[in-house]
Amino acid sequence: MSVPLNYSLPDSRLLTSPLLPAMELWQPDQVYVVLGRSNQPESSVFMDRVVADDVVLLKRPSGGESVVLTPATLVVAFADSLERFPVARQFFAFCNSVLLDAFAGVGIEGLSQRGISDISQNGMKIVGSSMYKGSDRLFYHAVINVAELPGTIAWYLKHPSREPDYRVGRRHEDFIISLRQLGFRGSFEELEKVIADTWRRMTLPA
Repeated sequence: MSVPLNYSLPDSRLLTSPLLPAMELWQPDQVYVVLGRSNQPESSVFMDRVVADDVVLLKRPSGGESVVLTPATLVVAFADSLERFPVARQFFAFCNSVLLDAFAGVGIEGLSQRGISDISQNGMKIVGSSMYKGSDRLFYHAVINVAELPGTIAWYLKHPSREPDYRVGRRHEDFIISLRQLGFRGSFEELEKVIADTWRRMTLPA
């Protein structure tokens, strides 16, 4: 089965936004399974479950492995010019620093960047992200697991063909954790505001 590159979710606007830096935060209205650019449905997801549950299947232009978006997650996207961030790893680190600062602002401490760009605590993943390099910009988007159960991810996604070294072969259920499990009791709106305010503060010119 071939899935066309038809990524049309709200953060896709940052791929062409004329104003940089730019930000988009959104809470999915339903379940989506989004393949990474090099992923194939048969090897990445349980297609029978996706079809039976009438889940929307998309492919994004950025790299990384497949993800599940649900109303219990928050999608964060940032874009900035290649002039400011000529190296993708620099932008990964900057965007993750925004999220780490925001998480500290809502009382979640002890998080760090692991692998290429994950955010985790004690080896348990909370945020996964990926990057797309355009002709004039870098586009970063991340999925924050606010309150989703890891079993939901495991229901739709097979074990990835590539994984960060700190995962050491663990199942989704033994690798993924949520902000709720770490003690976050605020609302999505509160979290979105803190992230947006942190992004604006950290991207203001010196």
